[in-house]
Amino acid sequence: MRFFPLVSCVLGVVLLATLATPSVAQTTPSAPARPAMKDGVYRKGGLTMRLQAGQSSRLSAPVTMDNGLTIRPDGIMVGKDGTRQMLEEGKAVNLQGQIVNLTDDMMSAPAIEQRARQVAGVTETKVSMPAPGPLPARLTAELNRTERRLALLQQLTDKLAERASLAVGQNAAAATLDTQIRELDAQLK
Repeated sequence: MRFFPLVSCVLGVVLLATLATPSVAQTTPSAPARPAMKDGVYRKGGLTMRLQAGQSSRLSAPVTMDNGLTIRPDGIMVGKDGTRQMLEEGKAVNLQGQIVNLTDDMMSAPAIEQRARQVAGVTETKVSMPAPGPLPARLTAELNRTERRLALLQQLTDKLAERASLAVGQNAAAATLDTQIRELDAQLK
């Protein structure tokens, strides 16, 4: 009996320590956030900025794009041919060297999709397909008819190409082709 108060005290201390210790919730690692903007260079607020992996930083050295266009930190673009042009406010240059709108054309595909969902709601469309099985007789007949017409059109195309290669004029080969073309055309009607 003497041990009962001692055991109760120890259990009470352990229970208090457990309750007083902050619990750490288990979290699952989330997928890394995709950048909202594509890589490139843009001009905003009178500054020339570089976009790289979704992060903006002030451009400190010239950057050359895929097409040879170089953008300097002062916002002047120099083409391969030496032409100079100032990058306009609110404009951007993508990695291919094309001048685009910053807010519209530099958004990444995931950012565009997210924006579309915000504006228009869910964008997925579900299409129900008929159960697999034999096609209705009417549809089978129509498909066969279409297949025959396609074969005739292919023959007609080949004959017309052959006729064109013989050039304009009257000769024995052209007359034979003209007859075959008329026959194929009649079958298509």
